[in-house]
Amino acid sequence: MKSPSLLILMAVITMMAAASGCSTDNNELQRLVCEVSSVNGGAPLVSAYLNAGNDKMVGTDDDFLPIDIVSVLFHARALNTQLVIPDNGTYSSFHVTSYDLIWHPGPNAPAELTNFNVTGAPSDAMVPVDDDGMVSILVADRGMKEQSWFRALYDDWFDSAPPSFSAFLEINFHGHESSSEHEVVIPAGLTVTFFGVVTES
Repeated sequence: MKSPSLLILMAVITMMAAASGCSTDNNELQRLVCEVSSVNGGAPLVSAYLNAGNDKMVGTDDDFLPIDIVSVLFHARALNTQLVIPDNGTYSSFHVTSYDLIWHPGPNAPAELTNFNVTGAPSDAMVPVDDDGMVSILVADRGMKEQSWFRALYDDWFDSAPPSFSAFLEINFHGHESSSEHEVVIPAGLTVTFFGVVTES
């Protein structure tokens, strides 16, 4: 027969697990919590088929076909103020290892955007406790921009009302504390607006 104190302890543990949702990948419950501080400097992304360069004229020598890479800033901290994690000690840094991209097209955006969802794209960054770290991720390559629905933004650019559309990009980073193999997920997101042509500011 179990003692009353053991039964009480088991009940407390069960209630704590229920309160946490029993999630094993919840970054907010780790000893070292790593969070996204900003994506693309906190600004929405403008993605274009063509960049018309400094002269702002299409068809000149400074035109170029861009790809879109954005920077993501992370910050790592101890779970709470009572938990002390020594620098360069066990669990003293967070290792970002990969990311997923999930497109959510807006009302006027093509459904084909979801064909460019990405799972498990490699990334590599160490974020020390009480410090920052940064990675760069590829959001839109030329493979996406040469699709007919994207190229149409450029073909119709010279109309009196140039077309555009927007989408929300869900980003999930994967990683783990140093000295641990337990992987957790760090969520982030970015609003992206697509145009046919942009110019250098």
